[in-house]
Amino acid sequence: MQKYSVILVLFLSFNLFSQTNWYVDYQNGSDSNNGTSFATAKQTVNYLTSNNLIQPGDTVFIIGEYHNPSYNPNFTYGGNNDRNNPHIWHKENTIKLNNLHGSENNYIIFKPYDSNTVLKGDGANILRISNSSYIKVQGFEIYGEVDNIPISTAEGLLTDGLQFLYLADNVVDENHPTLSEVLYRVTVGTTIQQIENTTYSDLGGSAIRPSYPDTRGFYISGCHHMEMTNNTIHHTPGGGLRVSESSFVKVLENEIYNCSGRSYSGTHALVITKAKEDNANASDDPTYSIVVAKNTVRDNFNEVFSWSPQKTIITPRIDEGKGISLQRNNLNPWENGNMRILVENNLCYWNGFSGVHSNDGWHIDFINNTCYMNSYTNTVTYADDQSGKNIGISTSGGDDIKIINNISTIDIDWDGFAIAANETSNLTVSDNLIFGINGTLTEDDDVTAIEVNTTIANPFFIDATMFDFGLQPNSPAISLANTTYAPTDDYYGFSRDANPDLGAIEYGTTVGISDFNSNKVNVYPNPVNNILQIDGTITEIENVTLYDVLGKKISMAVNKTDNSMDLSNLKTGVYFLKTNNQTIKILKL
Repeated sequence: MQKYSVILVLFLSFNLFSQTNWYVDYQNGSDSNNGTSFATAKQTVNYLTSNNLIQPGDTVFIIGEYHNPSYNPNFTYGGNNDRNNPHIWHKENTIKLNNLHGSENNYIIFKPYDSNTVLKGDGANILRISNSSYIKVQGFEIYGEVDNIPISTAEGLLTDGLQFLYLADNVVDENHPTLSEVLYRVTVGTTIQQIENTTYSDLGGSAIRPSYPDTRGFYISGCHHMEMTNNTIHHTPGGGLRVSESSFVKVLENEIYNCSGRSYSGTHALVITKAKEDNANASDDPTYSIVVAKNTVRDNFNEVFSWSPQKTIITPRIDEGKGISLQRNNLNPWENGNMRILVENNLCYWNGFSGVHSNDGWHIDFINNTCYMNSYTNTVTYADDQSGKNIGISTSGGDDIKIINNISTIDIDWDGFAIAANETSNLTVSDNLIFGINGTLTEDDDVTAIEVNTTIANPFFIDATMFDFGLQPNSPAISLANTTYAPTDDYYGFSRDANPDLGAIEYGTTVGISDFNSNKVNVYPNPVNNILQIDGTITEIENVTLYDVLGKKISMAVNKTDNSMDLSNLKTGVYFLKTNNQTIKILKL
């Protein structure tokens, strides 16, 4: 017996020390190197995967900038006669992993070598993983091309851009089409009214459109046991992070911002779609197959209205661009199974429409999230012509959804809802705090019919204009959470106490706020052309500060003679006037 024990120990020791660290340097490495040190780095991840070198338990370090083969940050689209340029059609992936598998106790890990590592790309996806399992992706910066793609290139209504291009069915080479093979869904110069009055042909689900303005940051599909942790995904013209037809996935502590702006496909920052009920694989968590927690999802919105090849109508208005969007999580096995999706402890602010949304989803829990001003499209893009009420936490269709312990603050100038529901069965809405800036809050009738313990009050964030969503000591959100559902820790990983708070961030003993008072100020006229009058106590008026929509402080003093502020030199747009305890939206004409 002792002999076999010694053999087992030796076997386990060999397994432990046989795990390999791989190094990949796209700029300076070579696939003829052995890849096992910084100095002998491989050039491509593809070499490691195609030769089956990566094994369970291995770690792959990416060094420096890694981009797709034809990446060109200086590319400029030339309009109509350039519409067959291969660069806008190439669909390359910067890194693609397919059929790569770790094991239950030996995840394969992909990490940046140091802070200089960045993944870039201008094809279909920057990081693409399919049909794989037991993989962790940790700490990457994934940086898209939004800053290099002008709006005039993305749009196609008034400019000869990429918005309405697609390839003919009989295209010979979809990566190198001829001019005659590139067609226009809508021709340049078509008016909004003409689009609304036109019935288009159904192009089918396989219609090919340009990849260049629709590059995703990180896309996984057909996978199980995946962890994406502490990645920063930003400025991708398509979506930021998309998880499709997968199970046992954890999306933790990522930051996703300035994504989805140039896309024609109506995409979002973080998408979970078609979750799979996977009984063939064991789970560490008997309840949740998908966990989306402690992420910051901000400043993601569409700048181009979308169209679908399968639809015969086009709505010429931006109506997508959400923060966290759960879509079509209603496959039959998922509906009939026991697993759930958890969206918990996330910060979502200044996204185009809802901060957190489910469309046709089953078995979903939205717990202790903080959502703030997720209405960029209505507040800024369509400031004078707003529509769409889903600007906080919302559901449309589906069954068995819980919305509990959240804080949702909205811009209510145009009667949107902090929590909205439409045709959702078995919906639970309880112990949430909702608040509206600059007006009287209106609630969704479908929500008021079922809600329990809803608090309508200012949450008193430490400084929402500077995106500090911690709670002031007088916040009504403190100690108000339903303890049955509250997570054990908060957004920062700090333990919640025995009487937990609403929202993503638990109140701390040091909040940086002193001498708080409840005095209010009023401003008029609003909208304002030039001079803004401010009424309130001397203390409050002396502490007035003005910010733009991105949270940048505007140097603008109050005239103490008549308590006014001269805004005549400001550009037309939305601004926020902040006092010690109040934030007022100002529309400058």
